[in-house]
Amino acid sequence: MSFPSLVLVVLTTLPAFSPQAQANNTAQTIVHMLDYVSVDYPEFVQDGKVLDETEYKEQLEFAMQSAVLLVKLPAVPEQTTLLTQAEQLKTRIIAKAPGPEITALASALRWKMIEAYGLTAAPRTAPDLKRGASLYAAHCAACHGTQGRGNGIAGKGLEPAPSNFHDAGRMAQRSVYGLYSTITLGVAGTGMTPFGHLGEDERWALALYVATMGQVPERVAKGGALWQDGTGEKEIGTLRAVATLTDNDVHVKHGADVAAAFAWLKANPQALATIKEEPIAYSRRLLGESLAAYRAGKRDDAQQLALTSYLEGFELVEASLDTLDRNLRQEVETQMIAYRDLLRRGAPEAAVVQQAERIDGLLAASAGKLGYSGLSPTTAAISAFFILVREGLEALLVVAAIIAFLLKSGRREALPWIHAGWIGALALGGATWLAASALIEISGATRELTEAVTALLAAAILLYVGFWLHGKSYAHAWQAFIDRHLSAALHGGTLWALAGVSFLAVYREAFETVLFYQALWHQTGTGGHSSVIVGFLCGIAVLAVLAWAILRYGLRLPIGRFFAACSVLMAGLAVVFTGHGIKALQEAGVVAAIPWGDFNLSALGVYATAESMLAQLSVLLVVLATFFWSHHNNGSPRNPN
Repeated sequence: MSFPSLVLVVLTTLPAFSPQAQANNTAQTIVHMLDYVSVDYPEFVQDGKVLDETEYKEQLEFAMQSAVLLVKLPAVPEQTTLLTQAEQLKTRIIAKAPGPEITALASALRWKMIEAYGLTAAPRTAPDLKRGASLYAAHCAACHGTQGRGNGIAGKGLEPAPSNFHDAGRMAQRSVYGLYSTITLGVAGTGMTPFGHLGEDERWALALYVATMGQVPERVAKGGALWQDGTGEKEIGTLRAVATLTDNDVHVKHGADVAAAFAWLKANPQALATIKEEPIAYSRRLLGESLAAYRAGKRDDAQQLALTSYLEGFELVEASLDTLDRNLRQEVETQMIAYRDLLRRGAPEAAVVQQAERIDGLLAASAGKLGYSGLSPTTAAISAFFILVREGLEALLVVAAIIAFLLKSGRREALPWIHAGWIGALALGGATWLAASALIEISGATRELTEAVTALLAAAILLYVGFWLHGKSYAHAWQAFIDRHLSAALHGGTLWALAGVSFLAVYREAFETVLFYQALWHQTGTGGHSSVIVGFLCGIAVLAVLAWAILRYGLRLPIGRFFAACSVLMAGLAVVFTGHGIKALQEAGVVAAIPWGDFNLSALGVYATAESMLAQLSVLLVVLATFFWSHHNNGSPRNPN
């Protein structure tokens, strides 16, 4: 094959893409060539002697043209290093260096290219090997043979001959990603044509199937037993590892046992579905994939990946990190919002790359703070305590204020409605824990939408109840209320509203608390679960004391002042819940998030986005206008006893 024909086929048979997509394709072509150099060079140059002059010249041409194409790619911080490595590779090939050295140099440059240009080097989900087998039979068996030994009828007489996938030495140097690239781009000048008409998932399935064809069954079985005992989970337990590592890589770095487990894992990729990737690592990986998608001109994919990077990754450890370093947690959240805004606006690639690198550094710092040998018992207990107190305080204020109001009004018979509301919410929260643990996977978007709906509904009902209470803070309004014997007013919509806000306020916090505790439970490991329970019980104790204090001292206020205080509290909480609700919609990707300032005050639901602050300001203006109108029409309140 010749390099000009390879580049011509790869770069001119593809549809017209954006400059970003063209750059992505060029980078993939370079990686594809380097993969061939790393595999083919040792076969044709041995002990400083060239065994096949044509093949040797081709390897040299690949190395030289890699440097040429690198110069034409968009500038990245690593470009100088990449060019230096490319020059070194070319120089060592000219010197007819040993095969293992060239393989190492080409592999290092290939990896650096993948990282620098954010190339997608792994499938999104575990490939379907059965689908891969059927695709092989339909598209490959004619040339490569039904068993993959390169002896198919249609392959006879081809030069070079079709690959033998049972060549253990050669296949040990090939990654699934390398095979995927060959399937995608083809090999010009040979019978191996591009299979770009196949879908991405189909190409990954075919590549993985080909990678497993020559495996020794006994070694695979041994690897399965080792994997079940936990061998290799940390070293190779991701789809990216399965896709990008070669058998030789794994054997050299991790030994024969992990290499055997690696062979089994390639034959059983579905086993990876049971492994929970650490949230920060997951977040960083998807951030890289988001950047790669943006570079390829896939803005919608980039947005979705960025959103998932937050929802399914970083957000799961927010509560724990908040305990250790609140400023860092807020900075990560702010910068992730800013990154999504850059993607939404179609910002220049350089700005997007810079922002992604900033976030990656912050995530690395977060991982360092948290540690991933598991949280310490003290950190786990403190995190459990503050999660419960922080999430439970808003719900407590709402429910305690409603109960105090009913007691102050002499309406104890209405208390069961309120108790039914908050107890039902806690029961549903417990059911959510069980469902999320054993029955369903609650996605980040579902989590945020649930929080948004409950928060905004609670805000609306709080406004209604707050306005109603404010009206009762005036002497003549209170007297009219008494004259109607209270019951008429509470038998209608008001009682349902009080019960409803009790349920919504508690369930919103219970739902979020359950999911935070699930993440914390996973992070601590079995040995730290007792610490989580201790922190939880301490949080319960603090909330109980606060509830007692609110009820004890709130009931001492004169009725007018008490109603006025409750109305202000509920209106204020409505503003807070509005901020939380809009933020949750933004995190679910339903509402845009335009950064506005660089401050956050989560206790008040204030977040540094234009949409959330404008929504809160609108609610606040409605509250002030209503209170002013009520004051104007009712006159000054007095404090009846």
